[in-house]
Amino acid sequence: MKEIKIMKQSNNKSNSKTLRKLVAEAKPQKPIYWKQVLITTFTVYPLLMLIQWLLSLLSPMQSVPKELAVLTAVFGVASLMVFPVMPLTMKLLGSWLYKK
Repeated sequence: MKEIKIMKQSNNKSNSKTLRKLVAEAKPQKPIYWKQVLITTFTVYPLLMLIQWLLSLLSPMQSVPKELAVLTAVFGVASLMVFPVMPLTMKLLGSWLYKK
């Protein structure tokens, strides 16, 4: 009975070493650069146009300093990109993004 316990313990140790080695050797897959640029462009541009249009409806942008208008648009685009746009985009196009 003692021999079985010792064998199980040594087997568990070797399995955990093998697992650690595999995890250490595993490198995260990087998305293909041009595809990443394409996806980012096709998500940021429409959002930027939408935010600018909404801001022009809500307040006359001529009365707001240009720097503040740009900051507001950037904040809106960044907020929407983090959630929900990028998670949805990755869900829809993630497999294509990593294909070579």
